[in-house]
Amino acid sequence: MASASGSVCASTGASPAASHGTLVGTGQSQVSAPKPLRPTAGNETARVDGDGGPANVIHLDDVEESLEPAAKKKRDKKTTSEVWDYFTKSTVQTKGDKGNIEMEVWAKCKKCTFKTRGESNRGTTVFWNHLKNKHNLVRGQQELHLQSAGNSTVVQNFKFDPEESLKKFYKAVIMHDYPFKMVDHEFFVDFIKSLRPHFAFKCRITTRNDIIKIYLDEKKMLFDQLKLLSCRFSATMDMWTSNQNKGYMCITIHWIDDNWGMQKRIICLPHVKGRHGGELLAHEFVKGVMDWHLEKRLFSLTLDNAAANNKCVRAVVKELNNLAKIRKSPPLICGGVFFHVRCLCHILNLVAQNGLTVISKAVKNIRAIIVIVKNSTVQWEEFQSNKSGLPLDVATRWNSTYDMLSHALYYRSAFERLVYLHKDKYGHCAPTSDEWDMAESFCKCLKIFNDATVLFSGCQYPTANLFWWKFCEIKLALREWCESANITIASMAEAMQKKYDKYWKKTNIALAVACFLDPRYKKKLVEYFMLKIYKERAPAEVSRFMDVVMQLFQAYLKSALESTQSVAPPEPIAANTLGVNSDIEEFLYKDEDAANRDELSELDVYMKQKIFRWVDPSGKGAQFDVLSWWKSNQVKFPVLSRLARDVLAVQVSTVASESAFSSSGRIVSKFRSSLDPEAVEALVCTKDWLLASSKDQKVSIGSILDELDDTACTSTHEEQENLADDADKDNDEDNEIDSDIDDMEMDI
Repeated sequence: MASASGSVCASTGASPAASHGTLVGTGQSQVSAPKPLRPTAGNETARVDGDGGPANVIHLDDVEESLEPAAKKKRDKKTTSEVWDYFTKSTVQTKGDKGNIEMEVWAKCKKCTFKTRGESNRGTTVFWNHLKNKHNLVRGQQELHLQSAGNSTVVQNFKFDPEESLKKFYKAVIMHDYPFKMVDHEFFVDFIKSLRPHFAFKCRITTRNDIIKIYLDEKKMLFDQLKLLSCRFSATMDMWTSNQNKGYMCITIHWIDDNWGMQKRIICLPHVKGRHGGELLAHEFVKGVMDWHLEKRLFSLTLDNAAANNKCVRAVVKELNNLAKIRKSPPLICGGVFFHVRCLCHILNLVAQNGLTVISKAVKNIRAIIVIVKNSTVQWEEFQSNKSGLPLDVATRWNSTYDMLSHALYYRSAFERLVYLHKDKYGHCAPTSDEWDMAESFCKCLKIFNDATVLFSGCQYPTANLFWWKFCEIKLALREWCESANITIASMAEAMQKKYDKYWKKTNIALAVACFLDPRYKKKLVEYFMLKIYKERAPAEVSRFMDVVMQLFQAYLKSALESTQSVAPPEPIAANTLGVNSDIEEFLYKDEDAANRDELSELDVYMKQKIFRWVDPSGKGAQFDVLSWWKSNQVKFPVLSRLARDVLAVQVSTVASESAFSSSGRIVSKFRSSLDPEAVEALVCTKDWLLASSKDQKVSIGSILDELDDTACTSTHEEQENLADDADKDNDEDNEIDSDIDDMEMDI
């Protein structure tokens, strides 16, 4: 032990004499103090071992309440031993044999409930023995900790904090979806004990409760951050049913922060009991946003196209507007006309599913031949040697079918040779040459759908400004395909266009405003697509669109004026204090007064500016950052920048909420069916918050879509219900479309 001690002293530059009396782990390179043990019960005793003779047993309950700091003597003697960093001295009044009161000095271990006599004449051997036997700490050097500092490594004194270590373990459970029962796993506990022999794990119940506390602490921090923001929030909502048939609603909010960066957080994951009707969903949503005091700060809500969601949105708008009247607070923008946003990815899914019906037989045969190859070990190994792979599709997700067909077309010649060599075995289900051609035509046409799905599945960058362009581009493509000489393409396009036109009428016009607020497009891009789509009706449609822009701008202008008037104006400065006469003062300020009288000039200035031509300065394919542009121009356009900040935060898909369910599926696995909804919400929300606050918070779109496909494989019950409801209630929705459009035009 001496040699080991000396070597460490040499490495730290300290002499053995200078380091005498400090602590180091026995037989380990780095040791830290263990977690304090459970406090002893009231009737337990402490054993006093004075000079190695029989121990005297003293009932400390009789004297515990009389513990008080030791009285100062005339000449205090300084305790120089390092052992007193681990023990606390106290005096105890006791009755002597003759009934007189005597004062005894006791020392209590800071790491456990051990107590013993602590008079200075008893020495420190008892204390060192206790630290060595119970806490694996002996006389030696201080514990050392290697910490990286840039390109170098710094050796620092290390103090073990058991509470901090437990908190890090809890965060690992949250971030990596570990089960609470992990604290009982034998070999995991053995592994931790090998690092810290006296580390005390909590039980499963305590682990669960401590994670709930972390969730509440993180929630309070996020609540305080949101309270300071001046922007509005756009929400996404989606439903999910676990394998235990428990319904969960995920509510995610999106906003642009003061530094003009996109942010998103899951604010709640409530357990929704009963049938998921529109009224119930609306009640749970309003309850969730009210818990965060966001009911008067919402701009939009993005939902998928389930029939119940239409009723849900109407109920939410009605309830939020009623709350605004009762509380005399700001209502939804323009009364909620622009509140409902339909998920574009779900629209594209429904449209593409209509097109797939035309080539359903070809898809079925290609899927069958892939399954056969996957079931053959030898043939599958040959296919796996190529990195392309052969994925199977998920019935409710068209993009997975697109991926399956694309990969299968890559191996078309291999499949055809396989069928040729084993015609008796594979001929009954092999796709024909015409079916391969149909699949190829489908993939070529629907590449634009796939690109749009990938683009709008992001939540770390604004997508609202890109929606109008892509949505119009797809509409024009469908019109062109309908006139194709290829019968398969024409039939597929006609089936898809029927569904697409239905949702075209239901598109939120505020998303076209987001395109207008992109300085690269402004009004020009809207005019271009209006001419392409509406032809002679284009001027009327453009005029209607500009009315919507003016309506939104006036709503924000009114809000800005009200907030300005609520602030007390500064005291006017007398003319004589400026040292100028009235004529000079009028000349100095006449332009400013004219600008104040013409409040709408801000919008006019933006429209008269030239279109911003974006050229990548790096030449590496960098994308234009619309948020950076508005950040640098917010002083020039104070009102318009506030409008842009809220509109550009609108989400055109619900992928942000759906991606949470891939994590939920791992948390609520079939092996953890007893996990209660409160714990599920705490785990999912806290993981999202910790991930957002970490440095590596960017998640690739591909990984999100992969997670969604994995989730769909295990839990598609809810989506199938939504698709069925959508198909069964097409006529009802068509009637609702007309009424919604009429209401919107009346409001405008």
